[in-house]
Amino acid sequence: MADFADQIIHGYEVEAPYLIEAYGQLCPEDVLAPVAEFLPDTGKVLDVGAGIGTNAVWLASRGCQVAAVEPAKTFRDHGQNGYPSKNVLWHDGRLPTLSGIGFSKGYFDTVLAIGVLHHLVPTDQAVAIETLASLLKPSGRMILSLRHGPCPASRPGFSVSADLITEVAVQSGFDVRHRSETESIQSANRRAGVTWTWLVLDAPEFDLKAGC
Repeated sequence: MADFADQIIHGYEVEAPYLIEAYGQLCPEDVLAPVAEFLPDTGKVLDVGAGIGTNAVWLASRGCQVAAVEPAKTFRDHGQNGYPSKNVLWHDGRLPTLSGIGFSKGYFDTVLAIGVLHHLVPTDQAVAIETLASLLKPSGRMILSLRHGPCPASRPGFSVSADLITEVAVQSGFDVRHRSETESIQSANRRAGVTWTWLVLDAPEFDLKAGC
């Protein structure tokens, strides 16, 4: 599915001038409001699909050390230059495997994937959850937002099932701390019928695959 992923990334690059302005107008407190009580104040955080970095920089301002992963170069460059932070390190990478970045397993306290999984085919969505789970410390936390509804033709998406995503996580020992359904905070998306499922999933206190 590399060609499909490249198509989506190209779509973001082509529309970057418009999207950068639109994303810059979104307040992280508003975007993350459905899971506000579950957000970290400290620790190592992985933000996958970080866009221009507004969420990453905001989390860094709270006291976190953030690894921001974004496959669109224009977004990465804007984030690094427009929102510089010594506590945000940028990486070029993409799900489902984040190959080539070299993150250590069990390194992060919190992992976020906000509005990302719908760009993956369903089988890759499950692989992505397994990848993110492997990067969390015991008792770490995964925060996801899943997009439902139409996508722009230049940045197509697949159906994403919150039930199936939850099932994959639970099979890996995760506990579902929170699930909620919300409308989009962007007016154009609301008019188009876009909705979101928010999930907060807590990792087990020990690695279930490590054995005794």
